[in-house]
Parts: sequence; C-alpha cells; structure tokens
Amino acid sequence: MNLIKKAFDILDVFLVNGPELSLEEISKLSRINKATSRRIAVMLIQNGCLRQPVKRGKYSLGMRFLDFSGAIKRNNGIIDVAGPILNELSKSMNESIGIALWDGSSAVLCQFFHTSRLLKVVPDEGTKLGMHNSSMGKAILANLTEHEQQRYFSRPLRKYTDNTITDLDNLKQQLSQIKIENVAFDDEEFAIGVRGVAVPLKNRRGEMLGSIGMIGPSARIRPSTLKEWVPLLNNCTAEIARQLDYNPSLKH
Repeated sequence: MNLIKKAFDILDVFLVNGPELSLEEISKLSRINKATSRRIAVMLIQNGCLRQPVKRGKYSLGMRFLDFSGAIKRNNGIIDVAGPILNELSKSMNESIGIALWDGSSAVLCQFFHTSRLLKVVPDEGTKLGMHNSSMGKAILANLTEHEQQRYFSRPLRKYTDNTITDLDNLKQQLSQIKIENVAFDDEEFAIGVRGVAVPLKNRRGEMLGSIGMIGPSARIRPSTLKEWVPLLNNCTAEIARQLDYNPSLKH
C-alpha cells in the first residue's frame, strides 16, 4: 500500500511541476529517495503512465492518461450536459470557454472549446488548476467549506507572475468578494498575457460541482470585456443546473 501511495505522489509531481522531469527532480519534489523513485518510474513506464523517450533522459506523463481522460468524459454526466451549451457559447462569442470540475480535493480542467481566432489561449485538458491563481480555480475555492479552504491554504501559495496573490490575508479578502459577487477574474495572475473570468458551477441543490470560464489573450481582452461576459456565463450555469436537475440519471 505504501508503494502505491508513493506512485501517486510521483504522478502528482507531474501535475504541478511537469511536463518533463529528471529522476533527480522527481526524487526531490516527491521526497522519495532516488532508488525507490527509479523503481516506481520503471513500473509506471511499463503500464503506460510514464514515458522516457531517451534512456537516462527525462520522464513525462504517458499516453495511458488519454485513455482515462476519454473514459471520464464518456462517463461524466456534467460534461455530457455542459459540453453542447459551452460549445455554442464559444461559437457565438468567438472566444475560448471551458469547464473545470471539483473532485473533492482538486480542480481539474476537463473540457475546453476554442475560438477560431488565430490569437488564443490553448490550455491542456486534464490540467490540475491552481486554485489561487486562475479565475476558474478561485471561483471554486471561494465556494468551498472553511475546512476545504484551510486544507488548500496549508500548502505554499506558488507565485506564477507578479500579479499572483500569495499573501493569505489578501487572498481570503478576494475570495470573500468572489463569493458575494459570484464571479472571479484572472488579470495575468497565472500567466502574463492571459486574462480570464469564471463563475462557480453548482447543481440545483447548491452543491459545488466546479466552474466555467472564458480565457483569452490580454492583448485583445480588456478587464471591461471580462465583465461583459459574466451574465452569459451565469446563464450557462443556470441552464446546466436545470438540465442536470431534469436528468436525475446523470452522474452529478
């Protein structure tokens, strides 16, 4: 059982620090000695969860996770309902829009619909979101229980850009405002040149499911533009919640 936990610890390292890591980096970040890290890495390579294209080279996540990603989409009722709604909004606004789901311990970007414009932001589906540095993450974090928030605050708040809020008091103040206004913004907090806006996604019982949001290049998208999207995103979440409520057989 201990070995299984260590294998998951190593995989988690890639979610936060990837996409390519050396054995030394894996060992340091996971706090697992090199010999054990190497043994687990070999096992993960054998089942397709890790890959090492060059002998003694760096490791990266394997193609097996694409299979898991596809299975999650096929079996997740929220995505079944939300996908067509978000796709239509993306087409009508000609901007990129996505959905992140909360699994009880982390927020994962599950599906994204991209604008046809040449200049756009293309995040990777399956990415584990930083909850304090992205609009979609903050929309979720602001609506979690105090216990769930404290569990997140117990980790170091990584600074991605000069705009990332890492002061805990300032972050808590912003999260309180997000919860009141029901919207979160990202003004180049995750990456320079990227802005975003997101709203929480809940079912009709008020249970936290995740968030939906739009992101794009700051060269085109101004803060005032983000505010114009809020009513559209709120309409989407209301429609998703309504359809989930009328489809009790769906998994949500």
